[in-house]
Amino acid sequence: MELSVKTLEGKAAGKATVDDAVFGIEEIRGDVIQRMVRYQLAKRQAGTHKTQERADVSVTTKKYIRQKGSGGARHGSKNANIFVGGAVAH
Repeated sequence: MELSVKTLEGKAAGKATVDDAVFGIEEIRGDVIQRMVRYQLAKRQAGTHKTQERADVSVTTKKYIRQKGSGGARHGSKNANIFVGGAVAH
């Protein structure tokens, strides 16, 4: 199979011969190509992310709710994992 080669400006630069066993596909499956592109982009990432633990979260250390009389549970710190913006459990 012969393919035409173009330059970056779009002009003809010649022809290239490729193998039909590799490039002679009649039906191109978009789902397989999409899956492979997503796989390659995911493998490109470094994977150096880190989650914050209780000592890393920057919140106040003041007891933010009264111990008695508020009707709420007894909490002492906002950086606990059950609050939005808090740390992770493990």
